[in-house]
Order: sequence, then structure tokens, then C-alpha cells
Amino acid sequence: MREAYFHEDDEGQVQLLPLDNLQHCQAQMGQQQAFADAHQSGAGWSEMYVREAPPSKLVALGITAQQLRLAVMEVLPPYDAVFTGYGSYRVECRKVLAFGRDDTETLFAGLDEHGIVVELWCSDGMPELLRLPLQEQLLLADWNAGLACPLSDRELFARYLQEYELD
Repeated sequence: MREAYFHEDDEGQVQLLPLDNLQHCQAQMGQQQAFADAHQSGAGWSEMYVREAPPSKLVALGITAQQLRLAVMEVLPPYDAVFTGYGSYRVECRKVLAFGRDDTETLFAGLDEHGIVVELWCSDGMPELLRLPLQEQLLLADWNAGLACPLSDRELFARYLQEYELD
């Protein structure tokens, strides 16, 4: 049985949102950086920044679990179970799907009670995101890198992937 795991702090750090959140994400990323600069303390920070929720929700696109499976399973096989936690604490996420190859990036999808995707995030940027249903309407928000990239902007997305691979 293949199991995927994500640390609780990593959820949503590299997320996919409806494209109309672009300006919101760019503004939040600017505020996040200014806050980090103002609260730098040694190897960490003296305060924690909590970003605002995006105004447009992913659920509005109506992507189903089945549409997601069909779009990515050819290149990203599904995991049988998904777990989260911290340290030695683990809990199964019954309403989260995960797709990926062993020892590579993983795509996670949170579902509502009707099997509609309400949240999409990945462990790191990955070229397979261009296979997502409605990908022309999606925005990659990498909060760690401070980059908001429409998946429809192939040139920016390619540069993002190239820079990520060099790190």
C-alpha cells in the first residue's frame, strides 16, 4: 500500500487557486515579505504572519475527484492513503487524495462531501500541473518563493520550474 505524507506546516504552501486571485496573492506576498523583513530575529522571526484567505474559492470551479484522477493518473499514480502530522504524530486524511511517483513531488487534493476539489496543493512545483482540469483557469501560488504564476503563462511557469530545479 502506497502512502503519502505531508507535514502539517506544508499544507497550502505551494497551492493552486482560481486565476482571479492573482492580484490578491501578489498583494499578500508583498505584505508577507515586508512583515518577514520587519520581524527578522536571528535565524527566525519574532512574529508569525497569517495570510488572508483568497476571495475566490477553488470549489467554484467544480473540479471533481474523478476529473482530477483521469487528468493526472497517467503520469502521477494515486496513493492509497494520505497522512499528515508532525514529529511522530500521524493522522489519516480521509478526504484528501494524493498523486505522485515514489520519491518525487506529490499533488494533494482536499475534497468536500460531494467529491468536489476544494483545495489543491503540491509538495513543490511540478510540470504535471499542466495536466490539471481547467488548468488555464488556475494560478500557482508558491508562498515560499513569493511567486504567483498563472498556469496559462507557460514562459513564467517554465522559468519557475527551472529555478526550482536549480535550488
